[in-house]
Amino acid sequence: MLHELLLSLVGYTGDFVIDEREQCEALGIKTPTPIPPNTPSFRLVSDLSFIQSSERSVIEGLLPLGYYYREIDRFATASRNLSSIWSKPRGAPFQPPSPESLNKSIGGKPSTYRRAISNGIVEILSVYRSSVLQVEHNLLSHPDPILAKVTQGLNKFFMLLPPLHDLVVEIEHDDIRGGQLLNLLYKRCHCGVPELQVCLQRYQIRLFPISMHILYFIINLLYPLSIVQKELKWLKILDTHTAV
Repeated sequence: MLHELLLSLVGYTGDFVIDEREQCEALGIKTPTPIPPNTPSFRLVSDLSFIQSSERSVIEGLLPLGYYYREIDRFATASRNLSSIWSKPRGAPFQPPSPESLNKSIGGKPSTYRRAISNGIVEILSVYRSSVLQVEHNLLSHPDPILAKVTQGLNKFFMLLPPLHDLVVEIEHDDIRGGQLLNLLYKRCHCGVPELQVCLQRYQIRLFPISMHILYFIINLLYPLSIVQKELKWLKILDTHTAV
């Protein structure tokens, strides 16, 4: 039971922890209680007689973290380019990928901004996974594992994963791309959670150099080369400050 609980915290359901929404949809039945879309649906099965009501309450309070992790990870995996579309045979001249190969590889319109955000999200998820592994180590090293150790080790992520999940849902629902992502991150930064502010500000820093390079490309297309050479100086200065 303990191992399945830890697995559910990184998005895997099993015999004791189920995704109630997905299970009912697969069986073609309605959920016992209505579950709105994009809300946690991980549940303990009802016929666990060896779990006290207080323990069930604590466990079900932790399960939303597993749901948030799974959905955020799905977005990051879909948005990142993991198919090595830029790779080429040794010695062959470099050729940028065609739009058709981009669409096929990432399942939709390519978005450099989304990939940049997803790379930042992956960093947060790796910290979360490390915390789950540390909780497992602490539980296994203790003669009498207690649920309070799980709650203590993961409680801080209740301030990070739910807002990140809301961000991902908004991006997907409204199909937000390009500069609109910068505006969305700026809006989301205005919150009362310092940890979340730091995360979103780091995402903005990742996207800023992309905006500068796109701006340089547009200038190169619209204006003569002499003007571009003059603009290149301040673009390099901005890029240097961003790298620092």
